[in-house]
Amino acid sequence: MNNRLEWTELGVSRTDKIMIWTVLPVVGAVVGWFIPALAKWTSELPWVPFQGPLKLISSLHGAWVMIATASLGVLAGGWLSMAVMRESLRIDLSDQEVRLQIRNEERAFKKEEVAAVFPDNKQLVLLGVDGRELYREKPEAKREHLAEAFIRHGYDWREQDPFTHEYVRWVADCPELSPGVNVLFLARDKAIGKDEKEDAEDLRRELSKLGVTVRDEGKRQYWRKHGRRP
Repeated sequence: MNNRLEWTELGVSRTDKIMIWTVLPVVGAVVGWFIPALAKWTSELPWVPFQGPLKLISSLHGAWVMIATASLGVLAGGWLSMAVMRESLRIDLSDQEVRLQIRNEERAFKKEEVAAVFPDNKQLVLLGVDGRELYREKPEAKREHLAEAFIRHGYDWREQDPFTHEYVRWVADCPELSPGVNVLFLARDKAIGKDEKEDAEDLRRELSKLGVTVRDEGKRQYWRKHGRRP
């Protein structure tokens, strides 16, 4: 009997990985190769900033200069490739568990913890058995690939949020919410207005701990109380 656990990886496709790890370093090398010529030209324009470094580069001569700057371009392209991959969500899926990794942070959930999975705009959402959002992040895999994989591994895939009609738009001093919750919503509203995404996500998690699930539509916040199975 074969008890080997089957895993499905969802994330950046193999073709896209090749493009990321190839194209960016090559572009970096090309840009780096022409830096000496560009430095010489821009050093003659007094309105261009960083005249000191530009004049220093333009004063250097020999093929080794272009080779050196091209090599630096390759390194810069490689660093950018790493940054792109780091910001890409990788999902490892089995019949027993789902693992999600992005920005060197990994979360894992047992299958019995996940009551439903659905796409919300460009994000993937995992709901817990009490209707609480376990995870929300933008996936790299296409929607149809996500649906096929989660269904194949026995997860409850939904085409939309099962609680869609329960959300209410948040307004300042909402009487249905406690003063403390309203304060968190107000702070989150300011974070969204300033495009402070990390702060907004931190506040979303804090609200979730208090029994409130938040959904954004543009810069508007909608909420519902969780506590029942989807």
